[in-house]
Amino acid sequence: MLDRNFENYYEPIEQEFFRLKGRPGILSPTDFALTRSWYEAEISLSIVLEGMASAFKAHRAGRTNIEDNIGSLVYCQPFVEKAASKRKKY
Repeated sequence: MLDRNFENYYEPIEQEFFRLKGRPGILSPTDFALTRSWYEAEISLSIVLEGMASAFKAHRAGRTNIEDNIGSLVYCQPFVEKAASKRKKY
């Protein structure tokens, strides 16, 4: 059973990921575990969403090495980490 705080964190991430992909879906167990790790590391929801938006923007602009669609939230991980590190500097 999920705790309510984690549900409030996880659900917007899942919804935004599939909104950005342009289709409905649910996160894989690997992606779910990634959201749990961000939650436990206390990375704010706003930072995760910012990182996801950056990942999709970079992908659409062709600034990444992956040519097909983003298939996993794992793709967004370095973008989330970069957004988190930027915020820690201030």
